[in-house]
Amino acid sequence: INYGAYLAGRHHGISDDQFLPHRIGNIAVLGSLNESDYRCYAEVRKLERDSVEFYFEIVDRAGKPMLVVDSISLRRVARKTIQQQAAAAKTLPVIDKKDPSIEAGAAAEKIAIIGMSCRYPMSENVDTFWENLKAGKDCVIEVPADRWGAYSDWYHPDPRHPHTSYSKWSGFLDSIDTFDALFFGISPAEAELIDPQQRIFLEECWKTIESAGYAPSTLSNSPCGVYVGCSMSDYGRVLATDGQDTAGAAFMGTSSAILAARISYYLNLKGPALALDTACSSSLVAVHLACESIRSGENQLALAGGINLLATPFGHILTSQVGMLSRDGRCAAFDATANGIVFSEGCGVLLLKALSAAKRDNDNILGVIQGSGSNQDGKTNGITAPSSKAQEQLLQQVYTKFGIDTK
Repeated sequence: INYGAYLAGRHHGISDDQFLPHRIGNIAVLGSLNESDYRCYAEVRKLERDSVEFYFEIVDRAGKPMLVVDSISLRRVARKTIQQQAAAAKTLPVIDKKDPSIEAGAAAEKIAIIGMSCRYPMSENVDTFWENLKAGKDCVIEVPADRWGAYSDWYHPDPRHPHTSYSKWSGFLDSIDTFDALFFGISPAEAELIDPQQRIFLEECWKTIESAGYAPSTLSNSPCGVYVGCSMSDYGRVLATDGQDTAGAAFMGTSSAILAARISYYLNLKGPALALDTACSSSLVAVHLACESIRSGENQLALAGGINLLATPFGHILTSQVGMLSRDGRCAAFDATANGIVFSEGCGVLLLKALSAAKRDNDNILGVIQGSGSNQDGKTNGITAPSSKAQEQLLQQVYTKFGIDTK
């Protein structure tokens, strides 16, 4: 196994990852392994970016096969993931295989979070995001001069000024124009016509799967769903400004349906791929529907999350014209001081699995979703205004349905 891992790692130029056994099949022991001088012969059957499958046999000094393995598959796992899971395993309780939850019906199933990845303002990954949360760091800033430099006169402090935004605040990601197109089998020319929302969500899905200790290619042909909260992209305006909005690849590059489907297409995932737009709740609704799909048996795994980028100032302009944005760049939900919302860029993705299946497979369980639900605010003082009463009713419904004790 070490020899095969060395060869695979050398082929792919991997220095900080390890190949671990993923699947072994059809082992035939043909003789007594009691000598000290053996040779191993291997034949690679399948070589992927993140996994290798091969046949091998052990022969004695006379060349007689003593052990034959028809198929062994190794998957690439990041060294950091192995270390994190090993550390977490030391603090986990021993799982009783007779635990009733292992055999519980799908309808009452809790959902385990076994992988996650994210990119948020001033937070390139989960670890940095967590440190910023602990420190209470404010990551909302004034719009950088170079972000919307191609659009002049988009800002004006007077809320009554037409066709401008009175807010100059938001959260921004760095380097949204960078993308390793060839890694995902996309030509650089086509990548330029693909909305950065599609590119970043694709990257974060890959990282999420790896964070769970799985080689992404091993999910091929599996019932793994994709649920992504997103809004109407403004990247089409960028392409139009450059005269590229009528190029063929721009049709798929700006489609929200393709946004959800790209990772399914690349990894050959067979679960549903849904793009959801329920405004501010989009990513949570995506997680809710992903959980429901696992409980129903439609999916065994699900990638769920959200993505939002601000490629142009038009979102700020339109929402300013109807008075939705906060003038000081601060949110105060359900508070008397509330004066509007604050936009931000970001992408977060979770890998979800039934809790019983995660325990059975010894997955690293990062958290457990006990229940979820969704509703609509109904009639409020404005179609964009939330309802604290509707929020309260939804909480009560979820607590009751899933037997959650809030005391």
